[in-house]
Amino acid sequence: MNLLRQIKTVLWSFVGLGRRQDMADIPGRGNPLVLIFIAFVLVLAFLGTLALIARSVAAG
Repeated sequence: MNLLRQIKTVLWSFVGLGRRQDMADIPGRGNPLVLIFIAFVLVLAFLGTLALIARSVAAG
């Protein structure tokens, strides 16, 4: 459950939405290295999805 909360934290930070109180609680939600790792994995997944869409559009 903690992992899901950290993923949710990273996704909200990507969008830039959230309450000020939620942003103040981020340091207490977990290890910053885990949050950085989750962010890195999600960015790679996003870029991979964009590359897949671009490849399928260019192919035909």
